[in-house]
Amino acid sequence: MLGERLAAALGAARDGAAGIESFAHLLGSRRVGPRGVALALPEVCEGCAALVVALDSLSAAVRDGFVDTDSAAAADAAAADAACAVLGHAGVEVARLTDELSRAAAGASPARGSGRGRADRGGSERGIDARQRLGLEASVRRTARELSGALRLSELVIATLELRPTPLDLIDVLRNWSAAPAEGRPVVGISIASSDGRANEVEGDVRAVSGLMELAVGMVSAAGVASPHLTVSRLSDGRSMVRIAERGPREGAPAVALDVVLRDGGERAAAVARVVARRARIELVEGTGGRVVTMTF
Repeated sequence: MLGERLAAALGAARDGAAGIESFAHLLGSRRVGPRGVALALPEVCEGCAALVVALDSLSAAVRDGFVDTDSAAAADAAAADAACAVLGHAGVEVARLTDELSRAAAGASPARGSGRGRADRGGSERGIDARQRLGLEASVRRTARELSGALRLSELVIATLELRPTPLDLIDVLRNWSAAPAEGRPVVGISIASSDGRANEVEGDVRAVSGLMELAVGMVSAAGVASPHLTVSRLSDGRSMVRIAERGPREGAPAVALDVVLRDGGERAAAVARVVARRARIELVEGTGGRVVTMTF
């Protein structure tokens, strides 16, 4: 079944990403010496190479899920393109890291000569110096961040294959955002105001709604809005609208203030947001310059 294929591909990609994350922690640990890093490099290189294959397999499974299906509601080449663009970028990043780690592993290999014992071990200990280790750590963490974002975005698109609308309170959804700092991701403060409690009540898939609002915050932040302000209001036709922009001088005090991890705001993330909004039947409009995003439910 396609569901099993997607689950298997996602699992393999997550495992590979976890391996890179673990290696980043190893590089940053003072308890692990140069020899420990040198010994770990070959295995990490193999894991990275396998991850490139896993990301390709996941892209293929995603494309089949949205294109080669009997469900007219699921058939959506644009959705597949958005997810595959994100995964393709991640694959390029992992391939780059694989090459870098392979070169480091080759340079860290123990000397091959007639000497044995302590002399060879000493050569291995000198294989990764402090400066090279810092450079590797920065590179590995960069790839880990790229992978984290890519998998999150692709999972958001995949979730639209099986939307599960339920009654939601938008303020509750916002409060459930994680404020814990993520590795290498800045935290941004946002404020929320709602003039009508009924406006908070919408029908939607919690994964799509939560993911979209996080992406919208990332989009306006990337456009230069330092502290995004979310306003929830009720339209005359009964629909609810969320406006994310810079807080105006005449706007009242926010009802809720949150700190959230700043999510992706690049074009690939914006493309995912547009696809998810369309599939979830949420009207998403981007203002001039990207400094304002509105979503109507």
